[in-house]
Amino acid sequence: MFRFSMPLLMGVCFLAPLGAADGLPALFDTQSHDFGNVAIGTMLHHDFKIKNTTNQTLHIANLRVSCGCTTPSTPNATILPGETGTVHAQMDSRRFSGAKSVTIFVLFDQPYTQEVNLVVSAYGRNDVAVSNPESLEFGRMRKGTSPALTTNVSFATPLRITQAAADSGYVKVSYQPKQDQYGGVTYALTATISPKLPVGNWYTDVWVNTENGSRVRIPLTVVVEPSLTITPGVVEFEATPIGQPAEKSIIVKGDHPFRILDVTGGGDTFTATDKTSEPKTTHVVRVTFKPGKEGNFVKNLQIETDLKDQSRVQLAVKGTGMK
Repeated sequence: MFRFSMPLLMGVCFLAPLGAADGLPALFDTQSHDFGNVAIGTMLHHDFKIKNTTNQTLHIANLRVSCGCTTPSTPNATILPGETGTVHAQMDSRRFSGAKSVTIFVLFDQPYTQEVNLVVSAYGRNDVAVSNPESLEFGRMRKGTSPALTTNVSFATPLRITQAAADSGYVKVSYQPKQDQYGGVTYALTATISPKLPVGNWYTDVWVNTENGSRVRIPLTVVVEPSLTITPGVVEFEATPIGQPAEKSIIVKGDHPFRILDVTGGGDTFTATDKTSEPKTTHVVRVTFKPGKEGNFVKNLQIETDLKDQSRVQLAVKGTGMK
């Protein structure tokens, strides 16, 4: 499956006492991950999930590793109750050959001090190579497009591929044999991304099965960008007298010309208008804040367009009404 790099939300009650020796390790979805057979030269990725099912804030103070071939990171060192965080492991298969196991030491200093050990392992194979490029790194793609990327998978001996597929249903994989002048065999392996893949930073695995029963892993990464963007994503108004309108402008951009059909969600307090009716790639929308009473107002405006692959974009608006 595809794995998304952003945290998710989930909440449960944590009943174990704070002093329990296995308290923090138990919050991880797993404490080990085996990448299996990999071609030397590929960059390997895995996210260890941490579900904060306690009623206290977790904080990761430090990450260290037993080998420089692996780089740990976390996008959210502070994990609030009910939230989920990640420890990301990036393993460079160029730095080892054969079996390799690396320990990631995760040091927590909240709600108490404890170090949790995570392990990543892989087997770097010299008899197989992935080249031009060394991994399936798509970079950035627009939502709704369907890019394809081809890499070469070479075996030192005449070994036949029996199957190649991705963990994610959003990726289709095909392969064709190529001429190899050195006695081995090379395949051109192509991965194609589905236009339905949601916006976000994603990675998955492509697995190559061979006739001798072995499997080779090729990592695939892609960043899906929205075809419809809004700048700024949040509009904050200064304190505004009751009944007095205040205006600000936003810019809505698309990959190709589109119309803005409607803006909803603001009630009588926030309204938005687009003075043009013809399709354009860039629209300037005027947002009006008119408070009917004192207090703070927060709304999410839904901007509806006629774009097929992404018809809606959301705008957060905030304002304060005063006498």
